[in-house]
Amino acid sequence: MACARAEHHSTGERQRGIRSLAVLPLQNFSGNPEQDYLSDGMTEALIARLSAIHALRVISRTSAMQFKGTRKSVPAIGKELNVDAVIEGSVLRSEGKIRVTVQLIRADTDEHLWSGTYDREVQDVLALQSDVTQGIAVTLRARLRARKEAHP
Repeated sequence: MACARAEHHSTGERQRGIRSLAVLPLQNFSGNPEQDYLSDGMTEALIARLSAIHALRVISRTSAMQFKGTRKSVPAIGKELNVDAVIEGSVLRSEGKIRVTVQLIRADTDEHLWSGTYDREVQDVLALQSDVTQGIAVTLRARLRARKEAHP
């Protein structure tokens, strides 16, 4: 069974909606470079799913992957990619379980807007990808809807 925890933050977000974002390559926290396929696959799944939100411009996987392992700040990356927000996070595989932690961060201010942690058994990796992308998509759709209602 999945375990998910999410936190929502809202300061001035409704006035400064998210119209574009980049999914930064998720970090492999397993300590085993052979597990990179898991974090790269999760990154790709997030990009594909979030690209389906029509009111949102999502940066391509190729452009986002150049930041794998970078030490650049979120504001610097946001400026370089010309996005309102970034998603960053990590994947940890240990003893038959996978944990994915993701954060939605306002690019210009480096402010955390949302975060979530998802746990699943290794054999449920596809369900885990679905859970993570669904959590982010629901959050972004709610923010896009709030922006649309505030500025009809």
